Amino acid sequence: DDFGDDTPKAAPVDEMAGLNEISDDAGFQMPAAGRPPAGCWAANSSHAADHLAAGGASSAMQLLHRQIAASDFSVLKGSMLGCYLGSTVSLPGIPGSGSIVVPLMRNDASGHPGNDSLPRTSLNLRTLVTGIRQGYRFFQTGKFNDAKNAFTEVMAQIPLTAAENKNEASEMKEMLGICREYITAIRIKAAMADAGADPVRSTELAALFTHCDLQPVHKLLALRSAMGTSFKHKNYIVAASFARRLLELPDMRSAKNADLRMKATKVLQKSEQMARNEHTLNYNENAAFVIDCKDFVPIYTGEESVKCSYSGSSYKGSEMKGHVDLTDGFCTIGVETIGLVTGK
Repeated sequence: DDFGDDTPKAAPVDEMAGLNEISDDAGFQMPAAGRPPAGCWAANSSHAADHLAAGGASSAMQLLHRQIAASDFSVLKGSMLGCYLGSTVSLPGIPGSGSIVVPLMRNDASGHPGNDSLPRTSLNLRTLVTGIRQGYRFFQTGKFNDAKNAFTEVMAQIPLTAAENKNEASEMKEMLGICREYITAIRIKAAMADAGADPVRSTELAALFTHCDLQPVHKLLALRSAMGTSFKHKNYIVAASFARRLLELPDMRSAKNADLRMKATKVLQKSEQMARNEHTLNYNENAAFVIDCKDFVPIYTGEESVKCSYSGSSYKGSEMKGHVDLTDGFCTIGVETIGLVTGK
């Protein structure tokens, strides 16, 4: 050329030439479609709380009906709404944009669980323990209506609380029994007030009150009341029995109960001297029985009865079959089910 440059020119590059050589499996690949968290939650669990968190109120109620024979869901409404609202958090965006809804998961400690995710719900074991302790405080101070409300609320929360492990599941079932016993005891206490003028019925109710499985400090109060009621109405055989049971309690050895210990000893001595009951009572402490949670009479071994699959409350005969349980207030009596489901 004019400048003496003899270097050959490079051939022009055709940038589109290689397109014909690209195989079908190269280049951009559309990622596999994922599943929304709510869909995973409902598919991964048979626990009603997880279905509620996913927005599946209908499937959750079906599960509760099958598992514990729940029928009146108005009692569970607050806990059910809490499960749904507590499973997500809403993060505000920039001005003019919508909020971002972020699902909360309880099994993401070691990384995102993907399709195996489970929701974080508003109820946990700590919530139940707080309610039980509150009920204890109310019972100890004689606020029986408040105590009953506290135990009833815990009983309504238990079916919608997912246990993290077997220990928590066992504790939840134990709490269910505690709620049943205290609610029954409080209802018997109210019946005792109504039957104060009837020496037979008041003695029978006082006797049944002592067979509720209460904390030792509360059992002491029940036995003291039963001892006084039976002794007052000259039913000395059962009065002696209550005095013996009272003296056997570990708390009776403390100095603060010295006066009560002396009184129980005197009642026992006097009752053993008299050795008779003034009235015929529907109560036999030597025979195994459970308490009828409707009429508050003993159901002795071998007698016909129906039971609530959730609370475990018993009813004499079959009259209460198909009715709502008087203890928990939302399950049907006499329906045989699998019982409480505590985990996924």
